[in-house]
Amino acid sequence: MKQLILVRHAKTEPLSGSLNDFDRKLKKRGFVDAQLVSEELTKNKIIPELIISSPAARAMQTAEIMADTFGVPHKSIVVAPFIYDGHTTAGFLDGIAALAEEKRSVMVVGHNPDMAMLSMKLTGENFYNFPTTATAVISFSVENWYDLEPGKGSLELFLFPKMLKA
Repeated sequence: MKQLILVRHAKTEPLSGSLNDFDRKLKKRGFVDAQLVSEELTKNKIIPELIISSPAARAMQTAEIMADTFGVPHKSIVVAPFIYDGHTTAGFLDGIAALAEEKRSVMVVGHNPDMAMLSMKLTGENFYNFPTTATAVISFSVENWYDLEPGKGSLELFLFPKMLKA
């Protein structure tokens, strides 16, 4: 059994003429939201053995906040440029499998539309609303990460900050 946790980075400062997309950082709300979601995951006993993040500043900040909640050292977060660059579903799955090794539960912190599309393709669920810090927890009845296939994932949990604040 494998568990894939797909996270869209938290709320970010807007793109401006003086700041490129890669270097955008989290807003104050982003820090709060990432903490809120990671605490809810912990309450549900969903704690990744490995965190893989896009190298973009906002994704790394989100990954680090969540790692703190899970008790994972920042130095063990794996930075994967393919997450920022975007790939096909097969490319994402191959990249994740290459890094996940024997881990059972892996978190990937990335960007939209990739996180929403990957969640939809893996589960067949509708994720047209995948706001910042949205998190999809997907399980697969496989023993090897390379055996993950579109449509074969089962959605365990989907959450985002607004639903936790209500």
